[in-house]
Amino acid sequence: MRSDDIANYGSEGVYIYGKSRVADQRLMMKRKVSRSLGGLTEKLYSLRAGEKQAIAQLLDVVFAFVALAFANVLRLSGVDYSQLWPVFIFIPLATAIIFYRVGVYNVVIRYSGLEEQFPLVKGVVLSAVLLLISLYLLAPNPNPRSIFVIYGLVLLFLCTGSRHLWKGLASDATSEAGEPIAIYGAGALGRQVMQICRNGIDYRPVLWLDDDAKHHGRMLSNARVLDPKDPATPELLKRHGVETILMAIPYVSGALMKELLESLQTFNCRIQTLPSFEDIMANRVTTQDVKTLPLEELIGRVPVSPDTELMSKNITAKVVMVTGAGGSVGSELCRQILPLQPACLVLFDVSEAALYQIDSDLQKIRQGADLPPVHCVLGNVIFKNELTHTIKTYGVQTLFHAAAYKHVPMVENNPQPAIRTNIFGSLAVLEAAIENNVSNFLFISTDKAVRPTNVMGATKRVAEMVVQAKAAAGTNNTKVCMVRFGNVIGSSGSVVPKFSKQIENGGPLTVTHKDIVRYFMSIPEAAQLVIQASALCKGGDVFLLDMGQPVQIADLAKSLVYLHGKTLKDEENPRGEIEILYTGLREGEKLYEELLIDETAEATAHPKISRAKESFIEWDELEPILKRFESIMESDPDNQMIEQLRSVVSEYSPNRSPKLESFKSPVV
Repeated sequence: MRSDDIANYGSEGVYIYGKSRVADQRLMMKRKVSRSLGGLTEKLYSLRAGEKQAIAQLLDVVFAFVALAFANVLRLSGVDYSQLWPVFIFIPLATAIIFYRVGVYNVVIRYSGLEEQFPLVKGVVLSAVLLLISLYLLAPNPNPRSIFVIYGLVLLFLCTGSRHLWKGLASDATSEAGEPIAIYGAGALGRQVMQICRNGIDYRPVLWLDDDAKHHGRMLSNARVLDPKDPATPELLKRHGVETILMAIPYVSGALMKELLESLQTFNCRIQTLPSFEDIMANRVTTQDVKTLPLEELIGRVPVSPDTELMSKNITAKVVMVTGAGGSVGSELCRQILPLQPACLVLFDVSEAALYQIDSDLQKIRQGADLPPVHCVLGNVIFKNELTHTIKTYGVQTLFHAAAYKHVPMVENNPQPAIRTNIFGSLAVLEAAIENNVSNFLFISTDKAVRPTNVMGATKRVAEMVVQAKAAAGTNNTKVCMVRFGNVIGSSGSVVPKFSKQIENGGPLTVTHKDIVRYFMSIPEAAQLVIQASALCKGGDVFLLDMGQPVQIADLAKSLVYLHGKTLKDEENPRGEIEILYTGLREGEKLYEELLIDETAEATAHPKISRAKESFIEWDELEPILKRFESIMESDPDNQMIEQLRSVVSEYSPNRSPKLESFKSPVV
């Protein structure tokens, strides 16, 4: 559509579009008629269900009488009431009773479809058969038996026609209510979404957006189809009051969806979607299910369906334990593990609040389902005796170690607790697992452990070296491995929930550097890949998860602004709503993350999991270093351990300012 095709806007808010002027005028006339009937429709719609049913029954009695009279006139050119008056009294009343018995009056007409018409058809057939019997018994001559066929067809026409008329009036009466929206995708899925919206009161579809040129300029369900690439489209959306675009495109890959979202940024509209394609087509959703577009689509990531055999190998019928079960990754691991039917699931965490929350979530999942028991254990991973007692008590066979301090700025200011938990806590969990013959042990690491610039990354790298050294030294019957991956969307401390909250508060969005990039995946996908990686373990493996393409944080921030229907405030648009402020890199932060240290990795049976071959320090050499760590921390509690970490992790390049020697209160 070209800008010069738009002639003007009428008082009804419907634009006159080039060659389609006549169609628009008809649409305006229809809306005027609809409004004139709106008062009556509103009154009828506000009646109680019993009152509506009584009106419907009365109308059906009238329709049956009219159908019977019409059938006689059409077949016999007249009605002999002297013979048929009992039939004209009995059949209409009996028809209303039949309709009631077969459930015709239980159907909500406004939301009815073809399936809901079956009781009506059944009722009409029974009424026609009853007429045939009545004619035979009460007036055998001279009435032709074909009257009952004509009667049935006329009655079906009157009953279905009246119901479709009411459905149309009811839909038109509420068509002006709700938020005006545009639907992206004018195919079968889009038309289903249109029906869902019109069955509710929250949204009022007024326009379509579709890339297919054959739809452009057409009217579908009283809404015009626009070309999203046309320069005039943003202005048309604005004039119709559209602030939300509802996506109705099935099976679009992550990369294409990301490209599509970027093309929609100039519209300054919220981008939302309904649940799955299957649920929409099966009419299992309503407008209450509308949600913000999944962030996996925003970053262009395409998750791979999990391998059921790998998912169940170390889980099903086994006692599984998760440390750090209340954390972002740990809690999602628990949600993924429970449906896989372990013998039981043991949750281990130091935080009472976090443990309570994940236990509550799992109990909701267990309600009404035959799922294994869940046991919660409050404990700290730095205490080996607590771990040993838990493992022995429940007979743990598979252990996922997710407990860690992970927030970079917090750990940078509190290095010793991170060293105790991330290094010595991991050592305690691993030793407890080996000594108690746990079959499978998996340590969850991070991409920040590769050439670290912060304490968190350095401690995780040392923990990796502990796992590698222990595996090389021999672990009896325990298969030991670790998984390294990047950021997960929506985790505590993630930029995505932070940006969303800043947008809701009116901005600004704080980004540390315009060039900073990160890898992202969803928490469910990360948890699934971790579980599958444990099934690939041979002993001492370093698994890497395919994180896809890196995402520039500044671009992610801009996309989130547009997804929330806001405008970006920058040099090109100084009157925008949300500004992005660049605050500078935080202590320990670097511009980009890596997954490989030695740049060598080999494929595994899973397309998203690879196996790295990396050097490490043998346990005989590493053990005295760790003992020296403990000795220094005990004798010098103010020591930040930076030099000690550097002596072990040669790639560690601290990016931090020196800590104040001490704090002295001012002299009064």
